[in-house]
Parts: sequence; structure tokens; C-alpha cells
Amino acid sequence: MIKRALNSVKLSELSKRAYSENRRLVAPLVGFPGCDIIKCSIKMAQQNHAMHYNAIEALAYHLKPDAVFMMMDLSVEANAIGLPVRFPTNESSSVELHPVKTVEDLDRYRCINILADARIQSYLKTIEMMRLGLKKDVLVGAYVIGPFSFAGLLMGAQNAAMDSMIDPDKLECACQFCTSIIMEYTQALINAGADLICILEPTAAILGPEQFSQFSGEYVKHIIESYKYSNVDTIYHICGNTMHLVKAMSQIGVGAISLDSPDAGIDLAKVAQMVPEDIAIIGNVNPTKVMKDGIVEEVKQATTELLTQMKDYPNFILSTACDLPPGTPLKNMLAFMETGRNYK
Repeated sequence: MIKRALNSVKLSELSKRAYSENRRLVAPLVGFPGCDIIKCSIKMAQQNHAMHYNAIEALAYHLKPDAVFMMMDLSVEANAIGLPVRFPTNESSSVELHPVKTVEDLDRYRCINILADARIQSYLKTIEMMRLGLKKDVLVGAYVIGPFSFAGLLMGAQNAAMDSMIDPDKLECACQFCTSIIMEYTQALINAGADLICILEPTAAILGPEQFSQFSGEYVKHIIESYKYSNVDTIYHICGNTMHLVKAMSQIGVGAISLDSPDAGIDLAKVAQMVPEDIAIIGNVNPTKVMKDGIVEEVKQATTELLTQMKDYPNFILSTACDLPPGTPLKNMLAFMETGRNYK
């Protein structure tokens, strides 16, 4: 097993330690802009682990963040079980069809060994190279899809949402199957060297708190339980306005929650009053409006305003609200990092 960056990775403790030293941890969610730096297409990086690593290494070299994540990709697990996936040249891949209509339809996927899949192996190799090639004090983060979002790819997001009310037993079966796949992939990522597992659950933003706990939270608990002795921390990331889900998210056992921007309706200061201090709060500069389309001065202003808003909360980690899109200027990312590093 690859050696971890730290003997024990607990994001809330690391953020509080940094706060006691009058600084903040700075860890933007960024992957795709690395392709711009090394002149590589996103499609190439998603299918070639050496190019994927080179893109991440370039970002780590320029930005010097406290944590580095592989490229965000919600199609990896679905691709591994044979769902049709579209690979645009310079956009993230996406699942094209949602073939599961009945519980019996899941049976055709149960015998598949996902760890033999070429793209799964490519992402595992990328994490291994990140752990071996990047500085040892940099946390290495890996992404997995959340159980409800995965079920949404199998069934269609609208169908999954409807089944949460009219056919919960079918949705439960789908979430159980998805959880088993995610657990297997997660353990392989940890074995490859990941310090952080970030669970991406964007589709769950459409659920109410009770449904969220039933069809996402309870399954995420099982995923976390499967590696509780690995000294790896878990981030729960959900896009959109999830203020109604914050309390439910904080009751699952994750080490951190990562939330969308103020433009999506998220108030991180209010979030900080809703969650325990042993859960880190990650976010939430707008990745498109500010980081990609803004100018340097706007990036600095938005970052400073966020840091000032969160100045009384030691468990805050400065980041972006989601993965930065391709085309995000390097000068804007550098301005974000500089502002975060210099803020006292």
C-alpha cells in the first residue's frame, strides 16, 4: 500500500492547526485547467494516466495548494459497468443512456469486475503517480460518484427522483448495487495512495432531507465504514442550493462538506453555525462567474470577502465551489492562491 501523506488525515484538525498558525488551508477543486497548461485535451487526460498526471502535476507546481485532486469525472463507475459514455474532446465525459428500468435489469451488471476496466485502472494509476510524484505534505484527493447520483445515471435522474416517492424499493435496490461498486472503487483508490475521498452527489440536491438521508446518507455511511481504519478522510460534495441538506450531510460521519457558491444560495457562515466543529467546511468561490470569467481583481475581492466572512471559523478550508472549468486563466488561479496565502 502507498504511504499516506500524513499519519492521520483529519481535515478539521488540519484546518484548525492552520488557523492557530494564523493561516488557512487553501485547496481549490481544479483539474481541467491543467490540460490547458500542458496543451492536452480533456479526452486524452481522461483516458491516458500519464497525461492526466502531467496536468495535475502542472497545477500543483504553479499553485502549490494544500490538497490536489484528480480530474472530476462522474462517468468513471458507470463506464466501468458498460453504460454508454460520450467523450467530447475538451469537455468532461458524460453518460448518454440510462438503461435500468426494472430491478431485474441490474442483474446484467452484477458479474462485472470493475477493477479490470481500462479507465478505472487509468484513474488508479493517476492517483498512484500523484502520491509518488507530488510533495509528500500535499494531500492527494480522489473522486467517486455518490450512490444516488450513480443510480440516477442508471435509471435517469428524474426517474430516480420519482421512484424515491412512488417506488422506493426499486430505488433502494439500485442504491445498494451502486454502493457496492463505489465501495470497491474507493478501496482501490485508497490502496493507490489517496488521502481524501470526495464523494460527488450532485443529483441529491433535488431531494428533501428525509429522502436524502434514506437514498444517499445511509449508503455513504456504509462507504465510509468500509475504510474507517485507513486514516483517510471523506469529503461530501453537492452542487446547487443544499442549505436544506446541510444538517443531514453533517450527520453521516464525513470529515468535511464541500458546497456550492453564494450564487447558488449557499451561505457558508450560516453553514458553519449548523454543523459541528469537527467537520471541515470547504468552499466556495464561484468557479465560472469569478474564477473563469472574472478578472484578477474580482477574484481577489471575492476571495477576500469569503475569508473575512469565515474569519471566526477555524474549521473552514478555502476552496472553489466546484471543479474549475477548462479555460480558467492561470492568473486567476494564482490570484486566488495568493489571496488565500496572504490573508491573516
